[in-house]
Amino acid sequence: MDLSIFDGFAEPVLLLREGRVVYCNRAAEERFPGLGAGEETPVALAELLGDILPPAAAAGTVDGWPCTATVQAAAEGSLVVLRPRTEGADLPGPERLVLQLRRETASLSMAIQGLDPTEGPVDESRAQRYLNVLHQGLYRIVRMADHLDLASGGDEGQWQPQSLDLAGLCRETAEQVEGLCRMSGCAFTWSLETSGLLTVGDDRLLERMLLCMLSNAMKAAGRTGRFGLKLAVRGSRAVVTVWNSGRPLEEKDLSRLFGGAQAPSLDPKAGLGLGLELVRRVASLHGGAVLVESREGVTRCVVSLPIQKPEQGEPLRSPKADYSGGFLPVLVELSDVLPPEVYNFEDLQ
Repeated sequence: MDLSIFDGFAEPVLLLREGRVVYCNRAAEERFPGLGAGEETPVALAELLGDILPPAAAAGTVDGWPCTATVQAAAEGSLVVLRPRTEGADLPGPERLVLQLRRETASLSMAIQGLDPTEGPVDESRAQRYLNVLHQGLYRIVRMADHLDLASGGDEGQWQPQSLDLAGLCRETAEQVEGLCRMSGCAFTWSLETSGLLTVGDDRLLERMLLCMLSNAMKAAGRTGRFGLKLAVRGSRAVVTVWNSGRPLEEKDLSRLFGGAQAPSLDPKAGLGLGLELVRRVASLHGGAVLVESREGVTRCVVSLPIQKPEQGEPLRSPKADYSGGFLPVLVELSDVLPPEVYNFEDLQ
């Protein structure tokens, strides 16, 4: 591979092998002063990439620089391209938002018409089906509003980091998802390497991040696939991994995960395309990074968060679900993947 083609690139390009730099272009030398072939991989870059294998993508900060990294396999090692990030750049265009709103309002309108007695007799079974569709549609609209709010920075002023048990939060979230999966027939597993993990963060935002990762994995796995969650501790960092057994992502897909324009989609499960951006933003608020890798048989989304010991004497904040407006977060975030029967009104009381 002729690496000289990257010499004039405006973006940092590096070829890494076994923890060392094989090649770096001028932009990379400017970003990492003193770097050259044979040197160890810069610490900040190594922390961003972790132990992922190509093809993969990551988003975080390198020495305070917000960036994304795409990692591709090369004959001599792993080729890494770094690109700057701009907050809010991944918000959907008006056409995408309009398409999704029209889809949801059409679904609500259909359900309302189905409950209209002038359209014919409404038996109890039929009424329940349409009520379930109505409830699910409302949860989907709340999900859209939540994603837009967070991706545009709306929650940043409300960010309230306090002491919390991250393992407890993962356990509570996994148990909720596990119960819903039993109802819908999906294969979900979870594991925690530790029964308790005290740190500092915003449990409300972290819960949304976890649910968003699980929603993405559940969609990718499909009814016949498997997905799961794992919490591990690696040194001074907590590592949350959500995986699925669905179709592996292609390199061109990975390169667009953390940026780049997306065409409007009519797929009912496509959403606004803000899922991973929401995950990245919450991780960023907590000083963490997001990595995605996809190989044959498994795709993993990994969030690495620094463990911040609570100040002595600070009370522990127990994770609690946020029933804002009566909408349970787990049902909001999974609303575009769960079957309508899960949204039975009696079950939501």
